[in-house]
Amino acid sequence: MKLSLPGAGFARFVLVGGTAFCIDAGLTLLLIHLGLPASLARIPAIGIAMVFTWLANRRFTYRVQTRRSAAEALRYGAVAVTMALLSYLLYRLFLNAGLSPFPSIVGATALQTGISYFAYKRLAFRQT
Repeated sequence: MKLSLPGAGFARFVLVGGTAFCIDAGLTLLLIHLGLPASLARIPAIGIAMVFTWLANRRFTYRVQTRRSAAEALRYGAVAVTMALLSYLLYRLFLNAGLSPFPSIVGATALQTGISYFAYKRLAFRQT
């Protein structure tokens, strides 16, 4: 198996992910400010960021040319939910370790980014 650096695709993934991070962190902090507990505020924020990443990664990062299909949506959903659960579990671990919400979001996101890139590329947006 040949390993190669991801290059421009990974740079686009990081750009999309950075935007999704702003959506996720911004909404989480807004919901906390509005009175939601930190442990609950992240759940809707992740969901909204997830929809954004699907649309942006499909079009911009992986430049999928085929029409959306139910199979792609299921693959994307499976990867996205798995990555969201991983991110949320890491977030909760950081909160439980005494970090405040924003550094917890940063740490959780950083740890799952590389895994996400390859999971989306190989599983969600693979060309069948």
